Amino acid sequence: MTKFELHFYILITYLSYLLLLAVFHSKIRKAAFIPAVIFFICSLLLRMYVPIEKNADYEGYVNFTFQNYHFELKSIFSEPYFPLILNAMFKYTQDWKQALNAVYFINFLSSSVFYIWFAYRRDVKYWIKILFFAFSYILFTYTVLRNSPAYFLFGFLIFYLLLGRRFWAGYFGFLTHISSLPALAATFLGFGKPTYKQFFLILLGAITFSGLLSLSYFAHITAKLDTYTDPSIAEKYGVNIFHKIYFVMIIGLTLLIYKNRKTAIYNNFYCAIFLIYLILYFLNPVMAYRFSYYIIIYLAVYPFYGKLKYDKILNIVFSIVLVFLFYNVFYSSHIDLKLLK
Repeated sequence: MTKFELHFYILITYLSYLLLLAVFHSKIRKAAFIPAVIFFICSLLLRMYVPIEKNADYEGYVNFTFQNYHFELKSIFSEPYFPLILNAMFKYTQDWKQALNAVYFINFLSSSVFYIWFAYRRDVKYWIKILFFAFSYILFTYTVLRNSPAYFLFGFLIFYLLLGRRFWAGYFGFLTHISSLPALAATFLGFGKPTYKQFFLILLGAITFSGLLSLSYFAHITAKLDTYTDPSIAEKYGVNIFHKIYFVMIIGLTLLIYKNRKTAIYNNFYCAIFLIYLILYFLNPVMAYRFSYYIIIYLAVYPFYGKLKYDKILNIVFSIVLVFLFYNVFYSSHIDLKLLK
């Protein structure tokens, strides 16, 4: 592996998604399946080229191996998806490393489905699609295995809910990661303008959820997140300053959208998940960061922003500039690969 080869595979993955978006948002939209296939092939080449063990979270997932998992009804809120899939793959391969690699590949397939589906949304702007892709693709596809299915299912669910439809499978996201539970619960509040009574219920619910995380029943979740606040680990991955900047970004983004599209922000659902994010940030910035993707996904799939006079400019500028973000996110989750020549 050389840095040039790695750069090439990263670049073609990014460019193939740009091609998919460009074709879909053109007069030849019906031909978008061709760049969709090209994107899948290019992203598959990158997935096959990058060693799985170089991923930042790989060692954490290795700790799950060598553990036989038996599903019980009482463990339904203990994220059974990952250990069930891992054990199923082990029974097939009889090798824990191969089993874990298989889970990574399954995650890649589900990610491909989600991002191609996202590219096909007519109600979502081109520049929002490429921004979300550049910001989240590497994290969802390469880094987090338990969170990703929850994010994908939530994305499907919230998009169709905003259109007045329902994607019932989305409510099973908590089986892959418990962080989705408050976001899923918040969907039942609807997207109407909050009242004082609803504000009180939202505040009570956010505090209750945050308090539940302190229970020993969820220690397996909070313990993993606490490891990222260890000084040596925090220094290696730069989480201290990063999460402060990210916190300011979420606040700023919320205020910006509130100014330009108030209904997208000032509704029961968003008020609930935004309040939960604020509480989690002061409890554990890493926990808040992982939860914030429910906010990001909601803002990305929200289909009612309307046309802006500078949409075309943003399409061009973001397509060019965000490739650097795409590279940065990749190397942030593959620290060792920065040393390649």
